[in-house]
Amino acid sequence: MDAPEALREFLSYVVANLIDHPQQASIAVGTNVNGAVTYRVQLAQEDVRHVIGKNGMTVSAIRSLLNTAAAKHGIKISLKVGSAREEDAEAGGGEAPAAAAE
Repeated sequence: MDAPEALREFLSYVVANLIDHPQQASIAVGTNVNGAVTYRVQLAQEDVRHVIGKNGMTVSAIRSLLNTAAAKHGIKISLKVGSAREEDAEAGGGEAPAAAAE
């Protein structure tokens, strides 16, 4: 298993244990223009707050763990968390709520 896939599995495990509707969660993996591996977590609207946490502390901790593991493999990562509804609003040109954290 390559490093980006191993990190995706770890992220999946952590997120699944924080949310109430794991069947509605998905993680998309891509690469941004800087060459960093991008993980986009889409959740049910009511689950986003569990992953973001109070004042963004939970998602910050998840990012720290992912960045540390990625650095051991010499890669950079980016993590975005949001709901499918927010993703639809972004694609439609509407303003999405500020819950999607990077």
